[in-house]
Amino acid sequence: MAIVTFKSNAAGEIYMFRETAEKIFKVIGKPLGIRGVLTPEELPAAIAALKTEMEKEKEYLKAVREREDKLFKEGKDLDEEKKPSIEQPVYFTQRAYPLLEMTAQHRPFCLPGPFLMFRLSRIRG
Repeated sequence: MAIVTFKSNAAGEIYMFRETAEKIFKVIGKPLGIRGVLTPEELPAAIAALKTEMEKEKEYLKAVREREDKLFKEGKDLDEEKKPSIEQPVYFTQRAYPLLEMTAQHRPFCLPGPFLMFRLSRIRG
């Protein structure tokens, strides 16, 4: 298991599991290496890509809810095998939001140098 640490000149640190960071970087269109940076020049495209993906997910979840509400109102069982669960899934939007907030904190400062530095670390266990 591995952890990715994100550091910014304008904000604190954010920690993510490697799998989550890989999904985010896939959306951004940048490979996740052992170490790296996201420059101020890359920032607008990265923010736009994250927001677009979040909006797609929001629309998808809205459509799922509407479908389930319709079936429920029609008295149809959504899934006979479905059992109530306390666990709730964690969606892309929830996982990517801290990184998006970090970018928002950086922009007003217009700080020189790399916007975001990241490093991959292994967890021993």
